[in-house]
Amino acid sequence: MIDSFGRIHDAADGGYLAQAVLDARTLDSIRETNSGFLALVAERHSTGAGPAVFGLTGAASTAIAALDAAARRAAASCPYTLFNLRFEDAAFWSGVARGARLTGTGSVTDEATFARTAVFLAWHLAQQSELTAAVVLGMTAPVHRAWRALPLSAIDRAATVALPHLEARWGDHPVFWPKLVEPPVSSAGARGASVRLLGLQLLAADGIRADRAGIDARPPG
Repeated sequence: MIDSFGRIHDAADGGYLAQAVLDARTLDSIRETNSGFLALVAERHSTGAGPAVFGLTGAASTAIAALDAAARRAAASCPYTLFNLRFEDAAFWSGVARGARLTGTGSVTDEATFARTAVFLAWHLAQQSELTAAVVLGMTAPVHRAWRALPLSAIDRAATVALPHLEARWGDHPVFWPKLVEPPVSSAGARGASVRLLGLQLLAADGIRADRAGIDARPPG
């Protein structure tokens, strides 16, 4: 098994690791999907849905809503998803892969459209490698196995089940989102690189915690 999160955590240059794993087309797909998520945040914020938009703080959702198109695209230029769909939850996604009856939504809103796009991206990345799924989506090995077992024909069902769980990654983190959306956003500048590296480190920490929780939950034997 590839020690995906260990390799992320131990990499001296997380940006280089992401570049080595992901090609330009994949990075473009991640950026476009992240841009779609930020647009959803701005839309939710503009409708007065409350301060906790997708788990973000009020300050972060306000800052995202204030970004112009260029700044939003720069903020979206991370080598991992800025959203989460329980990508660390092996029991949840194993149930989806088995076709278990899980609560979902029949919504046809922009959010439902985004969920399908996000799930399709996740499915595509999960077919590539365990390391790719870890770097971009924060999938642990058991979750990756569940996604590899998910047939393409189940994408719509998976999106329907996952939509209620859509949230921002590290939505209440005191540093990540404020730095990511602080104007002026520069995807090429030192601050942009620093924030992207912080995200890779947070993904590694999340993955290590999820792996340990999975080990602790196993029955003795």
